[in-house]
Amino acid sequence: MTRFIKLTNLKDERPIYMNVDYIGHIYSAGSKIDYGRVSEEAHTVIGTTTHNNGGFKVIEPVHVIFTMLEELNQ
Repeated sequence: MTRFIKLTNLKDERPIYMNVDYIGHIYSAGSKIDYGRVSEEAHTVIGTTTHNNGGFKVIEPVHVIFTMLEELNQ
């Protein structure tokens, strides 16, 4: 059975549906500061094993994603 989690894209807050069987990495990324201003808020990067694009930038923190994954396994 294919299992998905729904995440929120950092750029435009549109939903991203991630197949949990192909998650390759998850990590927190800090804010990006350009010319003394925050150009990108702190976020989480989640990537797949099937595509080498560096991952998707999402709003949900790492601990929330792990909670979603744990709930799927119950």
